[in-house]
Parts: sequence; structure tokens; C-alpha cells
Amino acid sequence: MHFAEIEKIVIYILKEAGGKYLFPYQIFLRLKIKDLLLAKRIEAEYPVRPGKPSMGEGAGIYYSPASFVAHALSYVHGRKTYPLLDKQWFDAIDIEIVGIIPGNKEATSIWAWDPKG
Repeated sequence: MHFAEIEKIVIYILKEAGGKYLFPYQIFLRLKIKDLLLAKRIEAEYPVRPGKPSMGEGAGIYYSPASFVAHALSYVHGRKTYPLLDKQWFDAIDIEIVGIIPGNKEATSIWAWDPKG
């Protein structure tokens, strides 16, 4: 998979969120609703295997569909093609979502489109 393959759809998803920040995991789940075939291709590239947790769990330690979204957005953000794309860091210390443990227990990226506008 190449980051460019999901660029337009993730930007669209963030625009739809109306300035609210989303985790890469949330963005992937919305991508899955909008383009199931694309989501299945991503999942096929980054499958769950013994010793490798499911998507969202351990992001940052294991490459998963959610980490693919995060890396793609970081790549796009670095190019500065979309000046309204905003990346922030969410303090993940002491936060647990049932079944999902962040790979970086200190912080995880969150994304929004024009959060100040």
C-alpha cells in the first residue's frame, strides 16, 4: 500500500468530522464504512497474526491499519499540501479503552481538519 492511495479519503473523513479530532483508529473505521474494498486491502497488508494484536491495540509497536493511517497522515502533513490539516498529540497516560492499549503509552496522534475555524 502507498500513502497516496488513502490521502483523499482520509482528508474527506477529517473534513466531515467538522473540526473534531480523531484517532487514526477512528479514521480507519470510518474509511471502512466509506470504502470497504480499500479497507480490506489495508487489512490484508497488515493482518492480525499470533503475537501481533488487532488493529488499534499496540499501535506504534506493531504496524496495523491504524498505524498505516497515522503514517500516511504524517506524510501528508509533512508535505504541507493541506495547510488546514492539524496534528496534535493526545496524552495517553492512564487512558484505557477496553481491548485497545496504545503502543506509545505517553502520547498518540490525533488529527483534525481546520480545528480552529
